[in-house]
Amino acid sequence: MPVEIVMPKLGLTMTEGLIVEWKKNEGDPVVKGEVLFVLETEKVTYEVESPEDGILGRILVKEQMTVPVGVPVAFLLKPGESADALNAAPSVESAGKAAKETPAGPGSIHRETEAAAASHGVRVKASPLAKKAAHTYGLDLRNIAGTGPGGRILRADVEKARETAAAAPSSATAGPAGEEKRIPLTGMRRTIARKMLESKIGTAQTYMSNTVDATNLLECRRLMLPRVERKHGVRITITDLVMKVTGAAIREHPVINTRWTDQGVLYIPQVHMGMAMALDEGLIVPVIRNINARSVGEVAVERTNLIDKGKTNRFSPDDIQGSTFTVSAMGMFGIEQFTAIINQPENAILAVASIMDKPVAVKGQVVVRPMMTVTLSYDHRTIDGAEAGKFMQTLKEFIEDPVLVLA
Repeated sequence: MPVEIVMPKLGLTMTEGLIVEWKKNEGDPVVKGEVLFVLETEKVTYEVESPEDGILGRILVKEQMTVPVGVPVAFLLKPGESADALNAAPSVESAGKAAKETPAGPGSIHRETEAAAASHGVRVKASPLAKKAAHTYGLDLRNIAGTGPGGRILRADVEKARETAAAAPSSATAGPAGEEKRIPLTGMRRTIARKMLESKIGTAQTYMSNTVDATNLLECRRLMLPRVERKHGVRITITDLVMKVTGAAIREHPVINTRWTDQGVLYIPQVHMGMAMALDEGLIVPVIRNINARSVGEVAVERTNLIDKGKTNRFSPDDIQGSTFTVSAMGMFGIEQFTAIINQPENAILAVASIMDKPVAVKGQVVVRPMMTVTLSYDHRTIDGAEAGKFMQTLKEFIEDPVLVLA
């Protein structure tokens, strides 16, 4: 019997997937492990491989169609089987009914890129990620040399071309000044827009800020840095320490680690720390699970692994779902203070600004200290102001004396 190729379930919360691109045509021979098609969930892209050798007998779901997990998308003929075997295959009517077209998906962007090249008589061989990156950066794939098999353009080639273009002096022939440009929305950008708007409209967001002395936090990092680097092979950052002490503060105030539901307030025992991360395509929130059970070194290792996955687009759905609280750090940009939008279904998020030397009064004397502003955005439906204030008080205490948490 032909092998049924279905939309895979890549994570606990994945319910459907978009077919971005078929890498094989009907009748093409394939070997086990060879890429059959590329799919996209809300925020991540995957290459789905063939489970065994054979011939791609029939494609049931076309590019830019979305189907639920478990629905057949194609049939693979085993070695020695003819196309007649497809007549005895299970009904594929459900695939057609379940599939829905996604006209503004990233695959449409890929086809626009390819169409532009085709109009000049050039056939571009590029990976889906390379096509997406080229479109995002406004680069012409025809001008990029591919380093992949057979000259295929990879995302790394596009990134290199972007860096080269950025370093080159601007040219007067680049285009008319002030020319309007419209970039089609990717699946990720649509998801970000939807979730941010839903969060602002659907929650009673309120804000609370505190300025803390980061002297001991910086000293703690200095003392721990060589030991953690020897043991784990990574360098701890201020963000690692802030996430760790924030997890400890949340443990003292469980109402911060909750979710609003129509049936009541859901209290979650473990703190799964979301870490807001900016990618070229948009914002994503990978998760460090059960942060209170991890050492600072383990948090640093997990953060490093998640950053590497983000740079190479290797996130699984489970990597970016299930957080109970999120930290958004903007210190690297020199931001003095900001507020963040709650990452639903969480009830709160912490915005961490830059550490800056400022004059402060200490025991009646004006001294210069490294100060940092942290701002809590919280859903007032669940978290009262007094509870938020108690949490911020504990957080200030832990940041200013991290030995209480890290000893």
